Amino acid sequence: MWAPIDERAQAMLAADLSEIDQLWRRLDIAVLTPPDAGSVASAELADRMRAYAYDQASTAMRAALDHVRAWRTLLIAGEMPAYAHLSLLRTGHEAALLAYWLTEPTIDADTRLARGVAAQAADYEERRRFEEAIGLTVATPPGKLASDRLSDLMAAARGLGLARRNRKDAEILTVSVPATVEFFDLYESVGPRAKAQCLYRLYSGYAHAKQWALMQGAQQQAPFDSSGRTVALTQGSDLIAVAATRRTIAAVHRALAAFEGLRTAN
Repeated sequence: MWAPIDERAQAMLAADLSEIDQLWRRLDIAVLTPPDAGSVASAELADRMRAYAYDQASTAMRAALDHVRAWRTLLIAGEMPAYAHLSLLRTGHEAALLAYWLTEPTIDADTRLARGVAAQAADYEERRRFEEAIGLTVATPPGKLASDRLSDLMAAARGLGLARRNRKDAEILTVSVPATVEFFDLYESVGPRAKAQCLYRLYSGYAHAKQWALMQGAQQQAPFDSSGRTVALTQGSDLIAVAATRRTIAAVHRALAAFEGLRTAN
């Protein structure tokens, strides 16, 4: 059930989410204005292949902020859904981690190029599957089917030494986008004995309506049939909401700072 948010939790969440509008403005500036002359981005954005990292990162950050803003809108109403906000935070968190992977300050230009191409290829592949699912077989010129776009991208990647043959003699990229659970293991931490991917798995349990996640904190009610089966009352968890929101905002901050760093002349 939806329930009123504890006043202390609401105050903490409001403080954490108070920067959303500022983050949105910073992203607008980073996407819509030219980078500093002499910055890394000023050179790489002029190269179509190298620009993929920036394009994919900016789209991911916009998606992250859009989902977090939706969560803030729910909070303004003063009620917490039992489950839905965790799906919003999952998308925000994973999108921010993808953006950071593409713009990570410690990687060199060639690694950023390879990662950007990998992200673009993964995007085309998902689009190809969508087009196949809806039966799209012809694109109106100058448009192209995703399969053709992917073929063009692989040819360009081959020319840059970013493709290789696997054991089945199929052509693949030298770098691929990690699974989302790997992003969490790479960039988050939860303690000495646990893997940070547990965060994503908890998010996903809610997003995919898995009973083990949905019933977290459920309160058993009186038996309602002769077999002893009972209903359970589930409500949103203030603790999980606060922790997930803080981690997501921190991930957005980190990704946006990395993106901005590439645009700034040293």
